Amino acid sequence: MMPAENSNMNEATTGSRAQSIIRDMRLVVFLLSLPFGMLWFMLPVVGRDMGASAVEIGGLYSVFSLMTVLLRPVVGRAIDHFGRRPFFLVGTASYAVGNLAYAAATNVAGLYAARIAQGVGSGLTWLAAYSMVSDLAGGLERGGRFGQIDEMASRGGIVGIAVAFALMGYLGESAGWSASFYLYTAVGLLALAIAARRVPETAPARRAIPQEAGQPIPWSQRWRRYGALFHTSFTTLMGIVLLTASAYALTSPILILFLRDHITSSITYIALAFAPSALIYAFLPSRLGRISDRFGRRLPMGIALAVGGVVALAIPHLRSIWPLIMLWIAESVCFAGATPAEEALVADLSEPEARGLAYGIYTGTYSLGSVIGPLLGGWVYERCGEATPFFIAAGMLWLGALLIFRVLKVPAPAGRTVSETNATGA
Repeated sequence: MMPAENSNMNEATTGSRAQSIIRDMRLVVFLLSLPFGMLWFMLPVVGRDMGASAVEIGGLYSVFSLMTVLLRPVVGRAIDHFGRRPFFLVGTASYAVGNLAYAAATNVAGLYAARIAQGVGSGLTWLAAYSMVSDLAGGLERGGRFGQIDEMASRGGIVGIAVAFALMGYLGESAGWSASFYLYTAVGLLALAIAARRVPETAPARRAIPQEAGQPIPWSQRWRRYGALFHTSFTTLMGIVLLTASAYALTSPILILFLRDHITSSITYIALAFAPSALIYAFLPSRLGRISDRFGRRLPMGIALAVGGVVALAIPHLRSIWPLIMLWIAESVCFAGATPAEEALVADLSEPEARGLAYGIYTGTYSLGSVIGPLLGGWVYERCGEATPFFIAAGMLWLGALLIFRVLKVPAPAGRTVSETNATGA
């Protein structure tokens, strides 16, 4: 049996009830995401200030992703069996623990401990959240619904980094870093309280498997619903996800360092350069995500990877902040539509009873790329030249775009929307 909330799931997945659950989830995601912008800009800087090498900074990214790689495939099956809500709550609590560890960190080892706790939070929270959205949204509205969740993470990151920069300006970089994460810890506990009170279980009731009383369920029957996932389209998509996640992770730990060394040493100017893109990620995914609901998932995904390759190729040649701003704006517009499309495609390619596992494999594959990329990027940055990781990433992104347009086969979005279901009373 699923948790008690499941008795009302037929009502919860229709009309205003589904919209209310997603609204509460968006608030929780917003609160949890306050540290994200701060970590994107300042983690490499703080790590370098604590004496970390480029490879060790890459390791800070890889250890986070390693936790999600280890957790998500296993948790995905557990989410299908025990429900989404328990894992959403435990993940939210793990984020608060990670924030407290960042606040208390005084050396690189402390940063690694915080990244492990944050990785546990990410491995549980986002997998549960994606599964919940797929439960609540019909096929013709999934792109927009996933965009609503994604954009709240960006809004939280914008607010969080604004507060953090204000604290660092007043208290200094080191004290401001700690004060910011103590604040994020308190807000994370508030997010946990809201989730515990207002986010119910959304998983569909599991279909009973015929069996004789007292007899164990044969593994062949247990595997049947999961084995259906491993078809050509899903496997191809996971290969593309691994390739492109590795490409972006290749430059993640060294991007800010490269920009500080070659364009501007001011982290504030770099943050302001990224601000227009951050606003795009904060407000457009729910709108641009609908493009894939109308025109298919492949178009926004392929265009985004092609444009991302251009941006990666161009960055080593830039010596001014203004072209960087324009490139980041173009890239963010593309990915504001592509990311919800990719997340919705996972649901399109899986059955409702196996969606927890599907998102576990999807997010775990993405995280595996994020384990490989930072370590390789840091090593290439130090051994083969500062521009080389960007050139490699560009080639990988273009290969991903080619695979999407030439190899990946996907179904057209299908299924009625929540509003349509409610209107017909089905």
